[in-house]
Amino acid sequence: MLPRIAIIAYAYGTIGGSERFVQEVTERLAATGKYEIHVFAAQWTSKCTSITFHKVPVFTFSVFLRVWGFKHLVGRMIAKGKFDVVHSHWGTAHANVYSLHGTPHAFWVRTVLQRRHPKFASRVMFAMDRDMMALGDNKIFMPVSSHLQSIYESEYGKLPGKWNVVHPGIDQSAFERLDRNKARSEIRKKYSISDNALVILFVGMNFKTKGLETVIRAAGQVKRMRPNSPVHVLVVGRGNENKYRKIAFASGCANAVTFTGAQFESIERFYASADVLAIPAQFETFCMVVLEAMAMGLPVIISENMGVKDIVQHGTNGFVLPNGDQISSLTEYMIQLFDPKLRQMIGEAAYATSKNHSWDRVAKAVEDIYDQQLNAINSIGK
Repeated sequence: MLPRIAIIAYAYGTIGGSERFVQEVTERLAATGKYEIHVFAAQWTSKCTSITFHKVPVFTFSVFLRVWGFKHLVGRMIAKGKFDVVHSHWGTAHANVYSLHGTPHAFWVRTVLQRRHPKFASRVMFAMDRDMMALGDNKIFMPVSSHLQSIYESEYGKLPGKWNVVHPGIDQSAFERLDRNKARSEIRKKYSISDNALVILFVGMNFKTKGLETVIRAAGQVKRMRPNSPVHVLVVGRGNENKYRKIAFASGCANAVTFTGAQFESIERFYASADVLAIPAQFETFCMVVLEAMAMGLPVIISENMGVKDIVQHGTNGFVLPNGDQISSLTEYMIQLFDPKLRQMIGEAAYATSKNHSWDRVAKAVEDIYDQQLNAINSIGK
């Protein structure tokens, strides 16, 4: 009889970094034939026939009822299944293996949202996080970055159980089969960007927290300092475009900023059109966009507050902006990257780094952790 594995994820296979993570890893593990895999989710999208999906009904009209209901219903469903390993991608005390994609909710509300008076639903999530930690002595936790693990340490002090950082992965084939020169030409022509412009790509659905203002203001400084060196900011994502157009106008680069809107398909074409990716985010537990850009061979510029700094080596495969005057630092790195030889050298190093972060490697790391748990169970049984 195959070991029975339960996967808990509020959403599976839908848009989002954690949703993609659980699908990419779970379906690779299902393909090994080593396990009987069951997924418990409120919603999913998948064509995989070797996984059994279980619908967890939720109340969608109330955040509190949605969170509380999913927690209690999935716990009852898991208890009936007699699973050998329960792997959760969502804050619940019902698992023995956890993938941690986000911060403790208390940290998020206090530090990122900066709310002094959290809502009732948030307080419920605070309690869920505390329960997960309080009952975690014999469990394995897999944060997506060492930065995220340090946040848990700052929130809870000494951490329970075993902790193993497991970074997200990349599907390299989507980038390798692309005709880069064709995509570069098509995207630049579509958005009226000159062939000789240094294109700084920004990708994000939250312009404020991802640092778009910093990118635009730095581009404005570059234009003033290097008036004969064309620079262009290509913005992929959804946000308050009018606000950032005004910032571009005030920075003297209104004609050098283009908004494409959200792009959910063939995003790799936009990476191919660019020369550099810049995401100076206020905070990110990882940031898969950076890894995708590296897979296309782009130098990347990130902030110190991002988990992906685990794999970005300053000056080798990208640049890490220090906290403080990020605009000046970003301006300096943009100017350095006008040098095509430097761009090529850093881009090649970025590509080489991405090759070590395939989804197959991520799945193998999770498989090893499952086997550790199963061996521990077998040792107890003997």
